[in-house]
Amino acid sequence: MAEAAAREMAGGSEPKLKIDKFADGPVTCLKFIGTNDEQFDGKNIAATLKGGPPVIDPPEIPKHVADAGLIGADAFDGDLIVQTLRAHPSLKACLWTAEPLDRMLRYTEDARISNVFGRVNFETTPREWELVMVARRILRPNDGAAPFSSYLSWGFTGFQEQIRDTAGRAAAVGRVQKFIEKVGVPKRVGEMFGELAHELLMNALYDAPVDAQGKPKYAADRKAAITVEEKEQAILRLASDGVKMAIQVVDPFGRLERKHVFGGLARGLKGGQMDQSHGGAGLGMVVCHNSTVAMVFDVTKGAKTEVTGVFDLDLNLREFRTQAKSVHFFTT
Repeated sequence: MAEAAAREMAGGSEPKLKIDKFADGPVTCLKFIGTNDEQFDGKNIAATLKGGPPVIDPPEIPKHVADAGLIGADAFDGDLIVQTLRAHPSLKACLWTAEPLDRMLRYTEDARISNVFGRVNFETTPREWELVMVARRILRPNDGAAPFSSYLSWGFTGFQEQIRDTAGRAAAVGRVQKFIEKVGVPKRVGEMFGELAHELLMNALYDAPVDAQGKPKYAADRKAAITVEEKEQAILRLASDGVKMAIQVVDPFGRLERKHVFGGLARGLKGGQMDQSHGGAGLGMVVCHNSTVAMVFDVTKGAKTEVTGVFDLDLNLREFRTQAKSVHFFTT
């Protein structure tokens, strides 16, 4: 029905926009396939994801959002989405973009825009695994974070380690690089993931732990050799299915805040200084951004922080450097 409507709008010829639906249980996603045609106003595509028909004409959005919980649009329509959110306090939004992330981070100043999908170019859609993961996480908040295995296809290989001290951190970074070397990717990919593992483990071991009064235990001196308590140890996971590489670091504190992620990105991508305040703010967000195609931050307040990065092995390094990146933040 959606395809027929698109064909009618295109004058009866082959549609310039094709809209497919696909579902994962009760979660329904809409996939837009088309070209960025000025005559068709292709830059102004927005949809309210509430199980109803997509909204093609942005001025029609106010008529459809009254009962909606989530609205999605291209970052070109970011100003319109922000205006819509102001008029509907219970509404959440996600954006997708094919441009560098720093050009649209201003829209994430609204805490209800915590999901940005990077896509390869204007002719491609966001990745299906990302769409389903985000839809599930937003619409089923009580289900908690997606399991690590959900980022990869069946048959993936990898490892998991628990890390308590400085020496263990260094050994884990070395194991990450050796694992990636065996996958047969360029050396630079192993270096990037080694640097990313180091940054994430530094935050999990030094910045995240606090004492009974909530005061940071190890953040004052990030160069000191430390050994955290057994209950404070970090978990590192790394795996690949031959198409994607995924890395995840988990700490048992849940202190990472949304402002640390998006604020750190905004400052770092503009060449500013990293925020080194307590609570995991020194994530080195530029390292995260430059090492992955997608970063997912999932926080259970006071209990757990999971940071997951995904790299697309089908991209060559030139494509990877120029591709728009995804960032997602969830909190429970």
